[in-house]
Amino acid sequence: MKAKAHEVEAWVGGLKADKSPALVLVYGPDRGGVHETAKAIKAAYLGQDFDPLQYVSLEEGALSGQAGLLADEAAAMPMFGDRKLVHVSGANAAVVSAVKFYLAKLAEASAPTHSAMVIVEADNLRPTSPLRKAAETDKQAMALPCYALEARDISRLIRQSLERENYRIEALAMDLLSARLATDRGIIQRELERLGLFKGVRDKKAEPGMVTGDDVEAALGDQTQGDFDRLIDSVALGRLDEADRALARLEAAGTAAAGALAVARMHFQTLHLALGQMENGTSQVKALGAFRPPLHFRRKPLVEQQMRLWSSGKCARALEILNAAEKACRGGTSSLSQAQAGNALLRIARAAQR
Repeated sequence: MKAKAHEVEAWVGGLKADKSPALVLVYGPDRGGVHETAKAIKAAYLGQDFDPLQYVSLEEGALSGQAGLLADEAAAMPMFGDRKLVHVSGANAAVVSAVKFYLAKLAEASAPTHSAMVIVEADNLRPTSPLRKAAETDKQAMALPCYALEARDISRLIRQSLERENYRIEALAMDLLSARLATDRGIIQRELERLGLFKGVRDKKAEPGMVTGDDVEAALGDQTQGDFDRLIDSVALGRLDEADRALARLEAAGTAAAGALAVARMHFQTLHLALGQMENGTSQVKALGAFRPPLHFRRKPLVEQQMRLWSSGKCARALEILNAAEKACRGGTSSLSQAQAGNALLRIARAAQR
């Protein structure tokens, strides 16, 4: 069985241990999302206070030459507790063999089992991937894709996280925070935790506190956003070497390829809007108001220079390249996705000077 990306959150939220699939494959280019989804499934299945013997973690190397190990671990019930969860990381040939062996053993049983669950975490998988096909076509398995978040999803995630801590967020702070965050759920979660530590624990019975733009600046600084800004501006200004270095820094920091592409797409969408306004008679000063949050005074001259290099037509072509690259990244491996993202961004950088 399989779910669509927008259905994953609801599926996990409605998961019941006594009606769970025997195997869940969580995969996609959003590494943080994959990990956070697997954690949520683990919590839903085992609960918060489970016996350590109910949980086993296996790396893909442990399954090499031992196709039956996964099935054996799932069948070995602990002395305490009535459920067992086996967590597998990786998607190599050994994992595929172990998963197929496990699902075949389950098919031989007369009734489905809910006493054991296997979670497999993997990077992005093509539709033709043997592991993905095995999970999607088996009635006792579920495949859950995790793709980079869209801007509206990031805003929703921010609000939900802050509301749990009894905080609201002002509009400017939301703009600043959304611009600073990548599209990887793991990075978003870490940054929101930093913001939460800065604001402190708030009594749930008190009136909600307010997160301001100053709070965001003080808690998170500008390192992450600075890296994204350097990438975007170097691409839009046609500075190939700088773009290559900026992308390398983001990759080293763990930013998924899809995240870098999504941030670039959002910038070019706004640039496209601003240039369209100027082509219809709006002044550059007013057109710059399309950018949210408002441009930092040090960055403003760089964007003004971009407006002289680009037209709305050129921006539309750049957006076609970015959209195609994002779509391609959803069907490739992590390393392939990084290469596709780099090629797309460098193509746009070359186009900037034409």
